[in-house]
Amino acid sequence: MEVCLVDDLPLTAYLGAILKKPDAVVWLHTGAQRRVVKQIEAALTGQLSASFESREIKPEIEDFIEQCNQIIKDYPDHNIVLNSSGGDRLCMMIAAEVFKQAGKEVFYVDINNSRLINVPSGEKKSFQLTLTVNEYTALQGVEIESGTRFDPEIGKRSGLSYFIGNNLDEVIPFIDSIRKVWNDMGDNKNDIQWRMEGQYHRFNISYEAAENKMRFRFGNPERQKNLEIINNGANFLFGGGWLRELVFLRVHRSQYDDVRMDVRLKRESIPESIRAESIVDIAMMKRCHFFIFQCFSYPITRESFIELKAVHNTVKLLNAQGFIFLAHHPHRGFIERAQDAGLNVIYGKRIANFSL
Repeated sequence: MEVCLVDDLPLTAYLGAILKKPDAVVWLHTGAQRRVVKQIEAALTGQLSASFESREIKPEIEDFIEQCNQIIKDYPDHNIVLNSSGGDRLCMMIAAEVFKQAGKEVFYVDINNSRLINVPSGEKKSFQLTLTVNEYTALQGVEIESGTRFDPEIGKRSGLSYFIGNNLDEVIPFIDSIRKVWNDMGDNKNDIQWRMEGQYHRFNISYEAAENKMRFRFGNPERQKNLEIINNGANFLFGGGWLRELVFLRVHRSQYDDVRMDVRLKRESIPESIRAESIVDIAMMKRCHFFIFQCFSYPITRESFIELKAVHNTVKLLNAQGFIFLAHHPHRGFIERAQDAGLNVIYGKRIANFSL
């Protein structure tokens, strides 16, 4: 039987149950953490044959000590272990001491290093966790509507994505200028061609309206490459598809458990009080850590700061690590706002060389 101190990060409680596989779990939680307990139990359903019991933590120290002793008395025929990873520091220390003195196993889940630590002996044991993006977000109480694991077309477009990412200073002003021309045509597009003659690179684009097709010729004058995109060429070029796909390609180079692009969160699963961004460009699960990568392909405006706040709320809601990728060099205020929110900002040549 496992006794688990719960906090606002459900992963350690979930892991303790998955790794120890108890026949019963007693959750020790505050009143505000009832929702977290329900999320953990929902995630464990079908994975663990165990009974669950919830007990609200007594606020006074003497009462909490008695509460811990009472649990031991209530389960005399069980081999009791304590997961001391959650709770506030005082409760963690008190509970660990009570159960240790009673001769019970006390362990701590070190998610940063994927280790189980036996508290009395200090013995460390590594573990492997494989959670999908959907499973992790569900553990946080948020559902996913859709997300792309990988599309072979992304690989076909990778040469162009890298060409733009490696030559941002030349190519981005060119894309910004022709985007205006494209938007000014409205819904009825005409055949059109654009040419960029750079000092070291050339970038030629032709659009055929009848087939909604974009053709690209790019590279240095001696080694030109060709690519054809049907139907979604405008979204790739003008809507920032190249940046999302470039970051997706870079993320794929790291060791990961699961990664998805164009992730849509179910709005009804997001608390109404939280103004979160429900469309996540890229989400990744790597060992015990969840990452969100958001791409800003347009010049920074006042709306960018609003979106930045929404991304921060999503990162906080999902207990994630957040990265912001910028096609344009940002002004200092944007970088400071992002860093104050705990978000990592990646721009310039660092994008095409990004690694995690």
